Amino acid sequence: MKKVLLIAASVCCSAVCVSAQSQDARPVVPATQQTASATNPNADKMTNADVIELAGLGLSDDIVIAKIYAASATDFDTSIPGLKALKAAKISDAVIRAMINPPHPGTEQTPAPTSEHPPTQQPAANLQSANKPRVFFQSASHGNTTNASRDQSMEMSKDFEQDCPAVQITLAQQMADYTVALNHIEVGLARDNQIQVADKNGDLLSKTKEGGSIRAGMKKACALVLADWAKKTK
Repeated sequence: MKKVLLIAASVCCSAVCVSAQSQDARPVVPATQQTASATNPNADKMTNADVIELAGLGLSDDIVIAKIYAASATDFDTSIPGLKALKAAKISDAVIRAMINPPHPGTEQTPAPTSEHPPTQQPAANLQSANKPRVFFQSASHGNTTNASRDQSMEMSKDFEQDCPAVQITLAQQMADYTVALNHIEVGLARDNQIQVADKNGDLLSKTKEGGSIRAGMKKACALVLADWAKKTK
């Protein structure tokens, strides 16, 4: 009986020793590391210094912004002094904009376009002409003089350019909002000009004008076009 008790006591002693040795074998974590998270909650957050460091590596704005959006948390200083420091470090406006409005945790955002890839803008000339009625010219000449054989649509276009800048002249009839047609007759010293103005549907805006010079007729045609256009664009 005594031998059994001695063996049991020996086994228990060995187990205690092994347990103590295993505990002693565990790595000792420095106290500074154990308290790092508690004393510095911003340790894992992306800050202004991180952005400045990334930009200093020569990375493009797209990459820096993508890094901002991929961060699990951020702690950016976007106060006036913070912005001054960012600009002094030559951080672009696109990156600063991403810092001011970083994504919330759990959301995905697409980086805003940077100055390297500006959004496509419609040419100013197209924007200007889009608000103007398009006018197409059509002419026919009859007579026994050299002048009668000229293409009078060129003369009509020139007169409109000088006296009616509020319209857009077009050579594509299918794109025109209005058509101005001229029938020029010239026999000896006698001249006659018949003018018609029609809208996109081919409907005449007024009765056929007859008599007078081509330029005078173009001024009247201009007034008809602009008056009808104003009604349709109200």
